Amino acid sequence: MNGKKPRILLVQPTTVHLDGTPHKTRWRLIMGLMIPLMAGLTPDDYDVTLCDERLEDINFDGGWDLVGMTTTIGASLRAYQLGDEFRKRGIPVVFGGFHATLQTEEALHHCDAVVKGEADLVWPELLQDWRDGKLKTIYKADKVHDLKNLPRPRHELLKLNRYLFKAVPVQASRGCPYRCSFCEIPVFYDGAYRTRPIEDIVEEIKQVMKVTGFKRFQFIDDQITGKHKFARELFKALEPLNIRFSCLWTINSNHDDELLDLAAKAGIFHVNIGVESISQDSLLSMNKIQNHAGQYKKLLKKLEKYGIYYSLNFLFGLEEDHPGIFDDTLKFLHEVKAPEAFFNTVTPRVGTPMRTQLENEGRVIIPDADLYTNNFRCMFVPKNMSPQEVEEGVWRCTKEFYSLKSMFKRLLMPPGKFTWQGLTENMLFYWGAKRQIDPVDYY
Repeated sequence: MNGKKPRILLVQPTTVHLDGTPHKTRWRLIMGLMIPLMAGLTPDDYDVTLCDERLEDINFDGGWDLVGMTTTIGASLRAYQLGDEFRKRGIPVVFGGFHATLQTEEALHHCDAVVKGEADLVWPELLQDWRDGKLKTIYKADKVHDLKNLPRPRHELLKLNRYLFKAVPVQASRGCPYRCSFCEIPVFYDGAYRTRPIEDIVEEIKQVMKVTGFKRFQFIDDQITGKHKFARELFKALEPLNIRFSCLWTINSNHDDELLDLAAKAGIFHVNIGVESISQDSLLSMNKIQNHAGQYKKLLKKLEKYGIYYSLNFLFGLEEDHPGIFDDTLKFLHEVKAPEAFFNTVTPRVGTPMRTQLENEGRVIIPDADLYTNNFRCMFVPKNMSPQEVEEGVWRCTKEFYSLKSMFKRLLMPPGKFTWQGLTENMLFYWGAKRQIDPVDYY
């Protein structure tokens, strides 16, 4: 390298529209963790540049020696486009992430090497192999990382002023203890659920605040309350930091009053919950055994008691869903005065039990439905509805839930704990519903 540091470009590819063109925006709602984390894993004797392609164009002629990309399912087609372009220029490309792990052979047509699963233990080895001219095509750690002493992600290498939601992503655990049949998380993590040392998490947050000046954080864990004892101890440790944070947990976590109280004291300002369905039969059809629909109202009331703002995720097109599920869901949401909700068609990824079953039954009709931005396409033929009925029902729920009439009833009749935060966030989705745009996906 003539005495110069090798130049590495780490890219978070954007998504593409149905015509294959890249989706670009001036602003983005939230920042990702993966490329800042990979920058933190990279030794100091490399010159690292980060690019969130949704926000900025890629300089293909930037003198890069190596390019690394994280491949989410939705951004995989764009990753392939970029990989092909860099390789045409003689620049080696490495893919990692969910899609490259689940579709390794496919991904290798567009890159020189794939990291399967977590990169923490193999990234330094890969870099040394590359420098020695011995880059292998597949890297997979022979054991799981104990999550101790992870490096601080280098968020400051991103254009922080371009993110509307000023919260820094942080990770306290990896994996999920549950086995929902539509979900790729257990597949990616080989069924494991691990937690980081709490002192490491606290130290990382302190360092991030010092470097970025941000005091809001987003725990990106798929299930931060997978171990309640750990979550309670984490929330106790966060309280003295005087931060605000959002996270995800399952609705059965709301049984734990001590946990809710500690989360509120620690500074939680939003929790996202995958209730998925109000039908117990539909929940059981996808092995969502931890959810009990009959307890939803009581458990959501607990969040109100502790002043914890929440949003709910719903999936439609499940095996036991019937056409009435849309009206039933809207009725439920108005009864509980839910402050925020997200509606989607179920899109099981390749390698999940649900996708395997649908493929074996010959019911998958749009296998690439989840590879494009801003669409609710139904990728398979449901048992009790047509794909079109599912798609129309999802958009109808979105439009009706975020109508002015609905917002007035849920948030202003009478005003409550969630009124002002709810109105602010609901107006963004009102704007999107009017234009048939999903703001979460769009931004």
